[in-house]
Amino acid sequence: MPDRSGFWPAPPAPDARLEGEGLSVRQLPPVPQVMVSGATDRFLAARDLGPAVGLLGQVTPGRYALRLARHRMLVAGVRQDHQTAGWQDGVATTPMTGALAVLEIAGPNGMALFARASAIDPRLSSASAALDFAGVHAALCRVEGALRLHVDRGLVPYLFDWIAATGMAR
Repeated sequence: MPDRSGFWPAPPAPDARLEGEGLSVRQLPPVPQVMVSGATDRFLAARDLGPAVGLLGQVTPGRYALRLARHRMLVAGVRQDHQTAGWQDGVATTPMTGALAVLEIAGPNGMALFARASAIDPRLSSASAALDFAGVHAALCRVEGALRLHVDRGLVPYLFDWIAATGMAR
């Protein structure tokens, strides 16, 4: 089989960071994440979580929920054991910690990067935190003055390359 390793960039180091004028992008250490479908209100209440937020919604850093669609959300900061995942009491859960990475986009130029990566007007609210960011399906929220982008872990090298190609950070 031909060696195709030259086509793909090496994954960024766990502590990889892109820096630019007024912009810092880094991959956070693995954040526990669970995809929830069904009776989402029941799941939130059982874990003492606030309501799921939409695009660019403000959340607390420890535990939060991002609404992706009707009856579907991504919950961060909550651990789900693979043995207990599945359909229970009207709620389907899937552990996503290994599948999704979280990028933190900080600095005054964070929203300028958002504007380059998406056609969405940040002044308009959306009930769903899902969006296409630089051509990648993701979910986005605000945490303590920074943006958090939840994205497929395998696409992190592409996003780092894309951000570097904008010239906004290296």
